[in-house]
Amino acid sequence: MIKFEKIYEIFIGKLPVFLGGAGVTLQLAFFTVVLGTLFGVIVALLRRMPFAPVRWLMGAYVAFIRGTPLLVQALLFVYGLPQLGVRMPRFVICVFALVFNSGAYMAEIIRAGIQAIDHGQTEAAQSLGMTRMQTMLYIILPQAVKTTLPAMGNEFIVIIKESSILYAVGVYELTYETYKMASTNYLYIETLIVAALIYFVMTYATSKLLALMERRMRRGERELA
Repeated sequence: MIKFEKIYEIFIGKLPVFLGGAGVTLQLAFFTVVLGTLFGVIVALLRRMPFAPVRWLMGAYVAFIRGTPLLVQALLFVYGLPQLGVRMPRFVICVFALVFNSGAYMAEIIRAGIQAIDHGQTEAAQSLGMTRMQTMLYIILPQAVKTTLPAMGNEFIVIIKESSILYAVGVYELTYETYKMASTNYLYIETLIVAALIYFVMTYATSKLLALMERRMRRGERELA
């Protein structure tokens, strides 16, 4: 039976531990979104190159990421890189694993945003003497990013939740700290409820912040119109 009175005791008594784990979770999510977005832009652009082998390679990368579990990918990074002679802190390796995973999804989001832009804008830019690269960087890509911002925000929320599986490779994020705490107080359900509530607060606050940013962008567009 769930001991509801213990939930409050665990939350108050171990709040610094929970906050420390939540801080690591948010750091993982932040670095993953920033670097994953940059990586996703590069992959999306490479998938539009006229050189077929590059398109095939990027397509294979996206298919591999979407077809394998994140935990397996993380384990390949954590245990595979040291065997290749790459020595880095566990946190950094896990960030690379998350970026490698998120980059594929970001690439598909950005590619869809690019395809949604009217082709007439490309023709107009090129008629003004702009190169293909200039057209993509200054005309198409900014609009694509703005169009796909809600989907990119959802990816940030997904990363906050999916980073929980990194407890399996020893990263001291929220789920790891929760499991370690529960293994000593033997109040697994109560401790997990506290962790679930903290995850909910982080994702809910993030979704509200993203919604606010989206409303302000729309308001700015209406004012310019």
